Amino acid sequence: MFYCAISLVFAALLAPANGQSEPAPEGEHEREELGVNRYTTPRIDRLFEQLDKLQPLPFDQLWRELPTAGPSQREVKGLVFGGLVADGFLIVAGKKQKLVDELGRVLIREARGLGVGDSVTRHSASLSELGRAGKWQAVRKELSATQDDVENAMIALRDEKLAALISLGGWIRGLEITAAAVQANYSPERSKTLQQPELVEYFAEELATLPPQVEHSPIFENLRKGVKTIRGIIGSEGEVLRPSQVEKLYTQAREMDLLLLQNHE
Repeated sequence: MFYCAISLVFAALLAPANGQSEPAPEGEHEREELGVNRYTTPRIDRLFEQLDKLQPLPFDQLWRELPTAGPSQREVKGLVFGGLVADGFLIVAGKKQKLVDELGRVLIREARGLGVGDSVTRHSASLSELGRAGKWQAVRKELSATQDDVENAMIALRDEKLAALISLGGWIRGLEITAAAVQANYSPERSKTLQQPELVEYFAEELATLPPQVEHSPIFENLRKGVKTIRGIIGSEGEVLRPSQVEKLYTQAREMDLLLLQNHE
């Protein structure tokens, strides 16, 4: 799914922090048969909830120029696309009206490169209109609706690997955002939002099952190393992350995010 981030969300891109499982939504088993599950299609609503709890976000520190068009391979486009979804979370959390239009245009461009442009285009005008009006709750709902449409498109394409990479890209950018927010106002309780060993294991497994020509490319070799580093920093379920560990998570996630943008040019 497209929002991985959307995703902490995407994302969230984040699994529930308390480790409790949730009832499977209707149709979940059918989606999982295609590799579209609670990790590859995390709910955007959860990311918003997590960002709400971590406010205020250090927006100026976290914002970076949106990527320009590039000839990158489809797998990298998927990773970058997921990161753009997380950028959408940041824009909404920061209530940055002037950035909504730009994000919408870039999302459409990248979605077309992935073959799911129609799933984003039909929501773009509404997102822009609602953003200019400052109707942020409505923007959230529209993003959720966009997520649903992209998820359905991914199911139709039966491209579970690309769905997982979109989710991974959103998770990386989402981790960068949440780690910075926790670092700016640290507490053991706030650090719990970063404790996701099960999700880290999932992405490590996904990176180990890519087609050989993708798996052994330099960018994916570096991504595997980065996920391994994050796994070592986080440690076991229930451990309280120290400020130094939060800083290391932010630094690692930022390096991986920059790697994706550089390889998209």
